[in-house]
Amino acid sequence: MTYVILSIFAIIIILILNSQRISRYFESSQEQQEIDFKERTNLDLWKLTKISLGITWFGPDHVQYTNPEFYFDDDFFYIINYDKVIKHDIGNIVEVTRTSYSKNDKRIWKIVVQESGNKTVYKIMTNHSLTTSNFSNFLDKVNENPDSVVDSEWLLKM
Repeated sequence: MTYVILSIFAIIIILILNSQRISRYFESSQEQQEIDFKERTNLDLWKLTKISLGITWFGPDHVQYTNPEFYFDDDFFYIINYDKVIKHDIGNIVEVTRTSYSKNDKRIWKIVVQESGNKTVYKIMTNHSLTTSNFSNFLDKVNENPDSVVDSEWLLKM
């Protein structure tokens, strides 16, 4: 029993003595992630707000997760699939509505972008997590366009 307590005490002392080194490691890791993101996408990660991960829709009962991540800033909506970036003006988003589907308590939403007479539909998932407030901010941003349709009924229920 004493050996266990002494071992735990020794580990705590080692962690305390190395706390600055550990902190620098995590800061360096985050900086490297931002540099890698900038090299891949030519965007600044810290200026974007992440909304949700993407999904591919194969029918009412089958959903497959995919790699794209969805972000937004003051002017644009971004779909980023590793090094490929699709950028839409937020003013071109004409609809953001909740679908009748959910998967593992994650809401599936539809985002419709209309540009040059073409409509593009994206499906994204949200849930009660850190991205929920980001998604609410996104809905508020889209709602600034008087021609857009935003399913605001669900803002309070997310």
